[in-house]
Amino acid sequence: MAITKIHPINRSTKDAIKYISDPLKTRDGELVEGVHCAPPFAAFEFEMLANMSHEYNGNYERVGGRHVGGQRLHQAAKSYHLIQSFSPDDHVTPEEAHEIGLQLMRELLGNDYQFVIATHVDKDHIHNHIIFNAYSMTTLKKFRSQPYITANRIKEISNRLTAEHGLSVSLRRDEQLDKNGFVHDKDVHQSFRAELRRRLRFVASRATSPEMFDQLCEQLEITTTKRGQDRGYRLPDQQRNIRDKSLSDIGSYTSEGIKTTTAENADNQLRLMALIDDVYGMCDSLDDLTFMLQQEHDVTLKRQRNGSYQFTFHDGTKMPAELLPPAYQLNYMNEHWHDPNALKTKVAAPDVLAEYQEQTKSKMTNTETLMDLSEDQVLSVDEKGALVQLEVPNEGQLTVHLNRYELRGDSDHLQVALQANYYYTLTDQSGKRPRAVSIRGEALIHAIDLDQGLNPELVKVPPQAVFGHSDKGLTITLPDAGYERVFIPNDAVNYDRLHHQYTVQIGNRWHYNATPFATLNDPEPKSVSLTGAALKPALKSTQPVLGRWLIANRQRQYMQAQQADVKRLSTTLGELRANHITDRQSLGRQVTTVKAQLHDVQQKIEMLHDKITSYNDLAKFIFTRNQYQPIIDKLEDVSPNEQHRLTRKYQHEINMYQTAVLHLQNQDFNPLLINEEMASVITDQEKTLRSLEQSLKQQTIMVNKWEDIAELMNNLQGEPSQEGQEQQHHHDIERKDA
Repeated sequence: MAITKIHPINRSTKDAIKYISDPLKTRDGELVEGVHCAPPFAAFEFEMLANMSHEYNGNYERVGGRHVGGQRLHQAAKSYHLIQSFSPDDHVTPEEAHEIGLQLMRELLGNDYQFVIATHVDKDHIHNHIIFNAYSMTTLKKFRSQPYITANRIKEISNRLTAEHGLSVSLRRDEQLDKNGFVHDKDVHQSFRAELRRRLRFVASRATSPEMFDQLCEQLEITTTKRGQDRGYRLPDQQRNIRDKSLSDIGSYTSEGIKTTTAENADNQLRLMALIDDVYGMCDSLDDLTFMLQQEHDVTLKRQRNGSYQFTFHDGTKMPAELLPPAYQLNYMNEHWHDPNALKTKVAAPDVLAEYQEQTKSKMTNTETLMDLSEDQVLSVDEKGALVQLEVPNEGQLTVHLNRYELRGDSDHLQVALQANYYYTLTDQSGKRPRAVSIRGEALIHAIDLDQGLNPELVKVPPQAVFGHSDKGLTITLPDAGYERVFIPNDAVNYDRLHHQYTVQIGNRWHYNATPFATLNDPEPKSVSLTGAALKPALKSTQPVLGRWLIANRQRQYMQAQQADVKRLSTTLGELRANHITDRQSLGRQVTTVKAQLHDVQQKIEMLHDKITSYNDLAKFIFTRNQYQPIIDKLEDVSPNEQHRLTRKYQHEINMYQTAVLHLQNQDFNPLLINEEMASVITDQEKTLRSLEQSLKQQTIMVNKWEDIAELMNNLQGEPSQEGQEQQHHHDIERKDA
């Protein structure tokens, strides 16, 4: 399988490139390649581009920050190191691995970044090392690396590329295969590291001392080990400890971080307990407590989305209600308002593990939807997964690699288990440059059905069930089924203004957000995901008539929809008159014209993008030469002894200068340009690019508008149905006989 990793380089890019370019590992340098840079000078070129970016865009890199273990945190990344390792079982050739690495970088970075790629063959597994600049050659801005998101995107692209080359892919978790090689029994969607972070955050929000922190960790089945000042954490099924510093970039779970956090918790706890003691005797309910704390001490108490409560002091300090001792917990106080000694009573501490499981249950639950894959959609399949291609609405034809733990069945009848709320990364290869597209699992479920021709069923909504209609979607109520509200997105809603009838598209495996009616046991129920198969019977059954206010609201919605249709038709007629369009042929020519104009703008943007990249690539050498020219001039005006001293002092700057001069030789570029002149050119190019991008947006709006007009005119002037044609034919015969 191909495993990918990425991490920032905060210290020496030169040393990293020197390591990956080792001749003993790369067939005497045969498998080393630089893109937009020469490997021997790549570190210098990276630094030149960074310096030029700081000159024109400003240097906003963080220079302060907290120190942990003698090292300053949040150091700015100078470059990034990406590793792509192939399985020895794949028998991939070094040349093929090198090409896959190049394809990976083209899809990840486009043509905007400098990088050096080296393929190592010194181990039993072939692997690529790639060092790429943190600064773009086009925008001179930094690469944005997002935790988990960037790593997942790299993995998704790598998986698809390796699958296209017939190689195995990187799996997201350990899995147990059945006889078909696809079914995975263990349902674990999060890594040990992510689960540890969740539990440690839970503990840190409740602990008021380091000792209590360790006790709560033990109750949550976290094994804590200490070696000097370093701490390690481990879950029950975890084989190795995870160090404290790697779980938080601000040292939250180090010994020092725990002391700081628990001390703050203890201070806030005592502070709030004193305020509650002051008003408790005047309260008969939770509403009273909320009002009195606000009135007397400017402390607010609010219920959060997950059902928990949070206090906010007048200075903005926030404190979860769970941090209070057991006798001060809201559910306990709610039962002892008239007991003056209630707050002094010793109350048993709650079961922390059960409380954590209850709190995270809704977050961890994610229903799987089993989808059939057709033969046309599956490009290839092996024991590691499947490569799938399908048409996605509004995105075009995309490709996605599905890991084996997501697959069910065998190659003759392949199914995929999709998570509605999980984001999947697909690739669009239709353009000049491949692009990655992230869509929710729910959208992928829709796309698979529609691509197979499985259109959703059109179901009429009983008028009494309509709760409201907005620009986002239709809200209906289904009392007989126990749902106060069910939301259906607007793209699945059709309204017949002639008959005042709503029709919705319902797919059996599609999901819809529903809110159950409140009960005594559950006064504030959480929203649930309702499948189309469960929604359709409830929609088709008779619904009770609602009150007059709801009927009036529905009539208002009907009128708004009618006004919107009239406005759309009026706007269309105005556009047709303004452009002298009188028939379908002239309308078709107008649509073709605006599409051609859009394509022309896209071509200009592409050409300017390449021009800016080439200019900035050479401009950084001029900038570097100008930046260090005073040092070179100074060396020529001093004595030999002083020259020797200054040469040693400015060795790095001299090397940068010499590298820049070397690259400027035989270049069709004016070497006498000053920095201000280059800044002016760069600014003008950026203005032109922004202007073209604005034109692209306007032209895209224009194309969408005329396509919408063409669609409306086709609907109004469409061919009559077969039944209508037959009726017209009989009518013509009757008139002829008469």
